[in-house]
Amino acid sequence: MKISIIMTVFNGESFLDQAINSFLEQEYDDKELLIVDGISKDRSHEIIKKYALQNPTQIKWIKERDTGISNARNIALKYVSGELIGFLGCDDILHKDFFKKLSYYLQITDKFDVIYFNNYCVGNSYSFNLGCNYPITFRNLIKFCPIVSGEAFYYKKSIFDNFKFNEHNYYSMDYELNVAISTSKKKYLFFPVNIEAVINRDTGLNQSSLNSKKQRLESIAVQLKYADSFFKKIKIIIRSKKLFFKNYQAIINYLNILS
Repeated sequence: MKISIIMTVFNGESFLDQAINSFLEQEYDDKELLIVDGISKDRSHEIIKKYALQNPTQIKWIKERDTGISNARNIALKYVSGELIGFLGCDDILHKDFFKKLSYYLQITDKFDVIYFNNYCVGNSYSFNLGCNYPITFRNLIKFCPIVSGEAFYYKKSIFDNFKFNEHNYYSMDYELNVAISTSKKKYLFFPVNIEAVINRDTGLNQSSLNSKKQRLESIAVQLKYADSFFKKIKIIIRSKKLFFKNYQAIINYLNILS
């Protein structure tokens, strides 16, 4: 099964070499890395060009201008050739031997729609998310929001025949995608695997760090958007009541934008 990794870049020169090399060092032949970057102003284009020229069969540089991460990912989805699609931040690192371990599970079964793993976070904070312990359900996505890093999820290409990233979502696009899939009338199978997929870097300057509050507020708006009953909406508000009532108007604004 061919694996496609999508990486969106904007002024990511600081850790871009390490992120790309973590892909190239994976012991798996049938793979590709699609890098979307048309607007960086630092050395990112120079770095991407170098790797794309050195690895023309495995790295594709998509130079289209994008309006944000969600739009950039939707652009890249038009170019993927793999059957399994994952995402990697330009400051993140694929765990050593991840593809090799993943291939073992792909040989056992392909009867899933989404496969997900664990992740580490390093930098200003250190943590290990054992996401495979929790089934992906709407209830768990609310309770353990977001359960595990977005880069720890890999999707069958067929998923994107029915789902795309919400381009009005700027901070919690992975989370909304998983909520949308888990609440769909059609039942999709999430397959948890107890191995580490990615090391996410907390630099204090990456988007998740800089926009952590906006990300939390947008996540609440996502939950309210997909709650299909008044009772579920009330439970969401009660669970996040302190944050909700202090930022009521901001959450309502996010909800209107996302919808």
